[in-house]
Amino acid sequence: MNWEILLKYINNESSTSEGSEVSNWINEQAENQYLLQYLQKRREQLQQPLKQEDIHDQWVLLLDRIFAQPQTSNKTKPNNGYWFMGIAASLLIVSLLGWFYTRQNRQNANRQIVVQTPADARGKVTFPDGSIAYLTPNSKLTYNASYGTQNREVDLSGEAFFDVKHNPQKPFIIYAANRVRVAVLGTSFNIYSRTDRNTEIKVATGLVGIITNGHTTFLKAGQQLEYRFANKHIAIKSVEQHDAAALQNQSLFFKNNNADEIAEKLQRWYNVKVIVDQAARKHARFSGEMQDTGLDNVLRALSYATGIHYRNPYTHTIVLF
Repeated sequence: MNWEILLKYINNESSTSEGSEVSNWINEQAENQYLLQYLQKRREQLQQPLKQEDIHDQWVLLLDRIFAQPQTSNKTKPNNGYWFMGIAASLLIVSLLGWFYTRQNRQNANRQIVVQTPADARGKVTFPDGSIAYLTPNSKLTYNASYGTQNREVDLSGEAFFDVKHNPQKPFIIYAANRVRVAVLGTSFNIYSRTDRNTEIKVATGLVGIITNGHTTFLKAGQQLEYRFANKHIAIKSVEQHDAAALQNQSLFFKNNNADEIAEKLQRWYNVKVIVDQAARKHARFSGEMQDTGLDNVLRALSYATGIHYRNPYTHTIVLF
């Protein structure tokens, strides 16, 4: 769902086509209807149109109410309609904050499952709940053998695209490099996570919560976040869905990229060293999508499309000129 469209719908400012889009979204799952009802109620309370910051603030306040409530015995039914709406709304992505702040130490007794891709090949991991991770070369995933019973938590070193099965009771949490944590209920996104490198997250579908330095940032589909570990700053910009889902689609996506940006993409995709000669920087920028049929084929196609030449002076080393 485009959240700007949802906001316009709540404020009675949407067009007919936008209203139809919201209606389709409501029918996808019960949580969406609960969310809409809660936000509409909040607009009535404010007696003025909602803003993006109003929605975020209310989600956080709602979460505080949810987690502060005492446990209710099976014999007692809550008689407060607002409490029910709160429980429903707790299924929202913002509820992942609670999981971050109340996370208990994972038990060392649990057996660890480690998946490590080779230096020259990508890999694919299917979790017990049906969620899937697509890994680049030299990437590692670690998770407990008890994954899915109490929680869905993984540690990532490297780069992977996650296609996460929806489960509002068990958020999917990734512990990445540089003390970055990512959490979703069910969505798809790409994350680049290596120690002492900028962390990058691209969202293909759904909504993703990211914690850096105790601060939570929410990314929507079509957004990209870069966490700069050196100064602990974050930068957000738009991203193409095909770019975010490139690992899943097994294709390299370029959008107005220069020689240095092309080299960086090749390095991460194939785990090779790419050196850019000054002559390569004189060529025009390149946009396009290429199915991955091997490094040699991709280099030939790039050379044909951009005019950039290449050579292989050493094993695992490419020079663009």
